[in-house]
Amino acid sequence: MTEFRTEVFGRTLSISASARNTVRIRYGQKLSQSWFEKYSIFTPPNENAGEKLDSGVRAGDLAVSWDGTNVVFGTPRARRSIRLQSSDIQADTEYFIRELGSLRPEEKQIVGDETKTEAKRADFIKDPKCFTLFTSGERFYGLGESNVDRLILNGKAYLQRVIYTKSEVVIPYVMTKAGYAVSLNTTFWHGVDVAKKDPDEVSWFLPDGEIDFFIYAGDTLPELLERFTYVTGRCMVLPKWAYGLMFIDQYNADQFEVMRDASSFREKRIPCDSFSLEPGWMAKRYDFSTEKKWNTDRFYICDWMRRTEPEFEAHSPRDRLFTTALSRYGFKLLLWLCCRYDFTAHQENRAGNTTDFGFEPWFEHLKSFVCDGARGFKLDPCKVIDSADETRIYANGAGEAEMHSLQTTLYGKEMYEGYSEYTHLRPMHHLSGGYTSIQKYSACTTGDSGGRYKTLVWILNAGLSGVSNITCDMDIFAKHTIHYCFFTAWCELDSWSGYSHPWWAGDENEKLFTFYDRLRYHILPYIYSSALTAHLTGLPVARALPLVFEDEEAQDATTEYLFGDSYLVGCFSDTIYLPRGEKWIDAWTHKMYEGGQTLPVSVPEDRGGALFVRAGAIVPTQADKLYTDCLDDERLTLDAYPAADCDGTYTFYEDDGKTQKYLSGEIASTKMRLTRTGSKIILNVGPREGCFDGMRGTRMYTVKALTLAKPQKVTVDGTDTPFSFENDKVCFDMGAAREAVIEL
Repeated sequence: MTEFRTEVFGRTLSISASARNTVRIRYGQKLSQSWFEKYSIFTPPNENAGEKLDSGVRAGDLAVSWDGTNVVFGTPRARRSIRLQSSDIQADTEYFIRELGSLRPEEKQIVGDETKTEAKRADFIKDPKCFTLFTSGERFYGLGESNVDRLILNGKAYLQRVIYTKSEVVIPYVMTKAGYAVSLNTTFWHGVDVAKKDPDEVSWFLPDGEIDFFIYAGDTLPELLERFTYVTGRCMVLPKWAYGLMFIDQYNADQFEVMRDASSFREKRIPCDSFSLEPGWMAKRYDFSTEKKWNTDRFYICDWMRRTEPEFEAHSPRDRLFTTALSRYGFKLLLWLCCRYDFTAHQENRAGNTTDFGFEPWFEHLKSFVCDGARGFKLDPCKVIDSADETRIYANGAGEAEMHSLQTTLYGKEMYEGYSEYTHLRPMHHLSGGYTSIQKYSACTTGDSGGRYKTLVWILNAGLSGVSNITCDMDIFAKHTIHYCFFTAWCELDSWSGYSHPWWAGDENEKLFTFYDRLRYHILPYIYSSALTAHLTGLPVARALPLVFEDEEAQDATTEYLFGDSYLVGCFSDTIYLPRGEKWIDAWTHKMYEGGQTLPVSVPEDRGGALFVRAGAIVPTQADKLYTDCLDDERLTLDAYPAADCDGTYTFYEDDGKTQKYLSGEIASTKMRLTRTGSKIILNVGPREGCFDGMRGTRMYTVKALTLAKPQKVTVDGTDTPFSFENDKVCFDMGAAREAVIEL
């Protein structure tokens, strides 16, 4: 590893090249290994990265050195410095305590959980430190859910601590379009002041521990996210069925109600892939133990029925189980978990510590439920984040202030590793919480926050911090929420507190919900490709506009976003801004608009919000399905949106949809291009490159292109081809050909 070390003010300063355009800075007495390193969460440093400088290192476009006073770093676009040691730590401590409320938020109670936990306090400000980045007035993005009313961080101080319903997904990462980013490599509760105390400074306050952070260089925000998620872990790809609809049934449902509800989804032809049970499935209400059992009064699963190994197909004599019946008709089952466990013990064992801590790994007791048919779990962190015993010491010897936020990541990690190692499949777990690297192990939700405006801002800020697989609890009684929730990375309808079932929500809501649900399944290949893109690049499925556009109007846009490459979604506003440099097609009216203007939102009565498609877009879609089978489709339809002077390119990603083989590169890609010159529209489809288990040798395509007028003719690989024209679109069979030409 390329490293520069020196003694500074009685402590050791280390500057090391971690990877391309990535440098790590550590400053302290011991330079201890971080928990992210010890527990194999972060990507290990590239031993061949970087080169040594006289007083520092260079890694790609990033040079970092010590000038005798400050750490100085330079990129092709910026030169900045960082002061490592506060000139008045007492004053800084008092400032952050005043701004953040002593790093102690108000205690909150988990909705539905009536158990009480006494909050015990301790002095966790033991060796405070404050270091400062000197900026040049740039705007910063990131910090996960720290903002729920805007994207730009400037002008506020933020408590970096996972807190129930307030800041459940906290990611200590900030980036700027000046071409650099900083992530803090700590698990302690801490504070960060983003240009509030001084408009040209960002300061971090640590109550304890050593100063340890990464600097990244990149020309764009997506390049910075790619570097950050390279170090902290790429976003996992959920099983393909998890990108369909999840229905969370009401708390007191039994197996017969679950089956009736499942039957209603199928009879009404409302697509749905999974059912999730609330804590009522447990014999003991909110059972935190590892001795939990089925509530056999509601779900008749007894010991003599149980499998000893996970099997996901029906096998007699267990064909009569409700879980098997659900699976038979394409439904996967998830179970709610309550938790106050210490995950550090198992992670210590995995890291080579042979100590017997006296309790088994958390996932061990869940294997029997996987054998019963559970395909995933809702990881309610409960006592992990709603309260804090500051006197608690974890199995690894660390205290609450150091482990509280990390526990959410370790929870996801233990569930991810346990399930995938036991079943050899990728898991679908979702957690209403998260800290650094949570994107590597779990999907997330915005918790008990409904589907209001702040949840959208939360999701966008999470995406600006490397978290892609995040959604909110859909409110089926609000049109705008139905609209936007179906355009998040994954989606759920939560009916835990009563009758939010589509068929009990009123005829109008049922019709609206069904329309959007079917639309989501129609474009599911596009959504899944966007999820694979998130894994490969760090670019989230739901993309805040500043990730993609430079327009001033887009830099703090909280009521609109890109969904994948091609869809512009608007919500919670009576206007929508169309980014310049593009043409945009109203998905509801097919009218085209030039970018660079703000329009009033006007949508049909049977729609919930604004939806535009980028001109030049190619959207792969599938035939009508009621659930996701993860099989490689023999035929897909390409929805094309040509426009004059719009040259559209698109890369479509696929894999087997269920195993972990995508991690070793078993992903196929197809490059496509759509151009229009004069009266000719040309669609080029390249061959599928790469492979995965179950991939067909030949892929066939149908094309639906928005032309508004009936074409004169269509040729496929030079041969005239029959076509139909309806609803402003021309439709024809392209088969396995490489080029189609539409002549208007």
